[in-house]
Amino acid sequence: MASITGLMEQRYATTKAILKQKLSEINNIALTSDILTHTNSTRSFIVVTAHFLNTANNCTPEHEMVTLTARRMYQAHTAGYIKECFENITDELTIEKDCILSITTDGGANMVAAVKKFLEDGKRIPCMAHLLNLIVDGATRDNAPVLQIANRVKAIVTYFKQSVNAMDDLRAEQEGQKKEGEVLTLIQSVSTRWNSCLDMLERFNTLSAIVAKILATRRNAPDMITSSELSVIRDLIILHTPFKQATEQISGDQYVTSSLAIPIANLLQKGLEEVKPFTEFGVAVQKSLLNLVIAKLEPLERHLHLAIATILDPRFKRIHFNSALAVSTAITALSKEIRLEHRRRGQLSPELRPTTTTIIPNSENSSPSLWSGHEKIMIDIAAATSSLLSTSDGMPSELKQYLDQIYNTQKRESYKILV
Repeated sequence: MASITGLMEQRYATTKAILKQKLSEINNIALTSDILTHTNSTRSFIVVTAHFLNTANNCTPEHEMVTLTARRMYQAHTAGYIKECFENITDELTIEKDCILSITTDGGANMVAAVKKFLEDGKRIPCMAHLLNLIVDGATRDNAPVLQIANRVKAIVTYFKQSVNAMDDLRAEQEGQKKEGEVLTLIQSVSTRWNSCLDMLERFNTLSAIVAKILATRRNAPDMITSSELSVIRDLIILHTPFKQATEQISGDQYVTSSLAIPIANLLQKGLEEVKPFTEFGVAVQKSLLNLVIAKLEPLERHLHLAIATILDPRFKRIHFNSALAVSTAITALSKEIRLEHRRRGQLSPELRPTTTTIIPNSENSSPSLWSGHEKIMIDIAAATSSLLSTSDGMPSELKQYLDQIYNTQKRESYKILV
């Protein structure tokens, strides 16, 4: 009778063989990679994930994501060693370098250099979720009083988490107003997840009146947040909520996210410019966030892969670009690829009938969010559409017609709209 270990090894070998066969049929693969360190030890693992469109049996393309490995690292995390890990992993799974379109990593100098050594310049895509985390953390560090307020809230939450009686009182105060299952408790922040700090502040703000009442009746309890500090917390919630929405949407693994990076960067910047904080500390955080968004996210539109992905998404095309040069560079690259494909097929670029350029805003009623700015932009540029979307000479006719078509407002992946 086979042992459990033997059965697991057999299942692993079978699954690996199936995966290798599937990957051998894919011509374009995007990789993501990160290095994880086990919390309770110094062991590190390099994780590599593959993303591709499965077009098996000539069916509608479906996005697939497969974790290729979580491999133990035994040496210092130098660029050379990480590059060696990439080579060993792709060789083991018979993934050709020519099939790898990009590798998405954080901005660590070792990862940046490793990708450059493994592939070439322009093949690394910066992890936007990591950039958003750096922006929020940086703005918090730039404003020490805001960090102090967050730490005071954290201390109050800790008190409730460690006091059964205080937590019982918190539930009892709500039971007369809420149904069973709707009673709220305080949320504790986690140092490794900045979003959890926003969750903590949002819940604390919701329960602040009840929390103040309970703290006032207890000895040795931490002091309640003042009304002015509570106003700062409300400013922080308004300022940070779009970043939470952006992080959640850019971190999706069931849909293509590369075409979201530039629109999200533009919408975050415009949203920050328009919001009006009520407190002095809120204004300071707004300024820090805006400066960091410009410094870290504005360069994304100069990344050729992200620029092309955005232009090819019928929901966005060119409306979220701030740099005309970035648009021109991307369209030039797209035109070159289209002509090369026509030559490969022995075809000429077809002459297509001109279309009328129109922008159709989404008529769905929704609460203000990160994407509410997108629809506003579409409405604002409607009058200037012809000048915005004027096409240059020499552009393949099918690309010209695509850019002149209406903006698609469906909330679907671009490749599903295009096929």
